[in-house]
Amino acid sequence: MRNNALYFPYISVPNERWTIKTLLYWDKLSSIVPMEYIDRPEALDDFMRRLVEAGMVEQLFPAQYLQHINEFEKLFVELVDRQMGRTHVSPTKHEVRRIRIHVEKLGNIPEYLLDRGLATRVSYAWYDVDEPVANLFMAYLASCLGSIPEIDAAPVTNKLAFANLFGGGSRLRVGERMLHQQKAREVVLTALLPFPDESVTLDQLVAFKERHGHLLPALRQLVEARCALIAELDDVEHRLIATQQLIDESRQQVDELVDAMRPNWAKIAFGSLVPLLATGLAIKSGDFASASAATTAGLQYAATAYQSLTAVHGLSGSQQLQPLAFIAHARTELHLPSRQQSIE
Repeated sequence: MRNNALYFPYISVPNERWTIKTLLYWDKLSSIVPMEYIDRPEALDDFMRRLVEAGMVEQLFPAQYLQHINEFEKLFVELVDRQMGRTHVSPTKHEVRRIRIHVEKLGNIPEYLLDRGLATRVSYAWYDVDEPVANLFMAYLASCLGSIPEIDAAPVTNKLAFANLFGGGSRLRVGERMLHQQKAREVVLTALLPFPDESVTLDQLVAFKERHGHLLPALRQLVEARCALIAELDDVEHRLIATQQLIDESRQQVDELVDAMRPNWAKIAFGSLVPLLATGLAIKSGDFASASAATTAGLQYAATAYQSLTAVHGLSGSQQLQPLAFIAHARTELHLPSRQQSIE
């Protein structure tokens, strides 16, 4: 099971709801960034810079790893040939939107793309690549990099349409299953993880994960194992049914945990009521003639009541160990879904 995630297809992680969910779920989120950005942090957009500075996103430099991927260029060329056929595509005959990709990510692939008419050289470091090929390449690159042991990250994207780009060839069926798993994961987490009513600062997200991050491995083990089984199903209808079943089961358990975290008079033991009774008995009848004494007694009673209630607020030891406890805390502390779509 992978504990980290690698974002694609772009350099900058998007400022939207998907990012909140992703930062909550994974221990670490990385993004594929050219090494030249080390000296040019201003090339990143403002939101991405803040994520990096807060330690929420790590920059991954592909030049450090591509040499460790066997047949990296050869397998991608085969993938393009399967997806697009062997007919030469000329930009002059077929207008296609192009995406700019840094040469550091491409290895020795640019010559093939230029020869096929699928890209043009912009400068020494950058190529404009036909959008379908560029998207296919970034999904492929993220899958390859994520499989390297020292990275060990699941490819993730806010644009699940990229999942349909894989297919064909026995070695590439692994990528197809992985992306079915990603689809199932995205649907499950969208249904379960909250989006705060108010804008959430990066500091708040960091603090929340520091408090409850120890619960994440159990949650991921549950979600990833079930989504892996879903991805093995051949029929799309069966995958949908299995995904909905996982959501329904999880929601029921999360609701039970959230309910257990609410103060409840029925759960207050007699021992916790003793301080309340003692406070009331300590008030002499004559003291009520004084407004000051009554106010003081009332404040003491309220404070003691609050302490008694908060003493039973929370999950038991066994409940804390349940895989869905992390989501229950998120539901309680980060509130419920709303229109808010960005982290500020």
